[in-house]
Amino acid sequence: MKTFKTVIGSVHISCDVNTMGDDFCVLLYGGDLPHIGSTALSVPRPSLTGQGISATTSILNCIGHKDDVLAKLFAEQIAAKTNHVTVCVCGIHVDGLSFEDIQILYEGCCQLLEEIFLSI
Repeated sequence: MKTFKTVIGSVHISCDVNTMGDDFCVLLYGGDLPHIGSTALSVPRPSLTGQGISATTSILNCIGHKDDVLAKLFAEQIAAKTNHVTVCVCGIHVDGLSFEDIQILYEGCCQLLEEIFLSI
């Protein structure tokens, strides 16, 4: 298991990347109350454009949670990059975020994903 950590503004985010045989199990969590909010399962496949690898993704959400955006991003991108099935369980909760704060959090998580790509 490899653990990646970042601080975005004042929000602490952790990402555990576990291998399961050739596949990946990713846990993305942080904020005031880490939890299970959404799960994304991405299965790699040839891109519909005929160029490279893409992924088909299924999402499970807990009611009222919006963690699916990041769960899908991490699962799809890792599956497409590695050509291995990837699941991402995501739960990041911070009270009182503005729309701008959410955008900054998303961008910070994208940077974290780039860091992960360098080591898998």
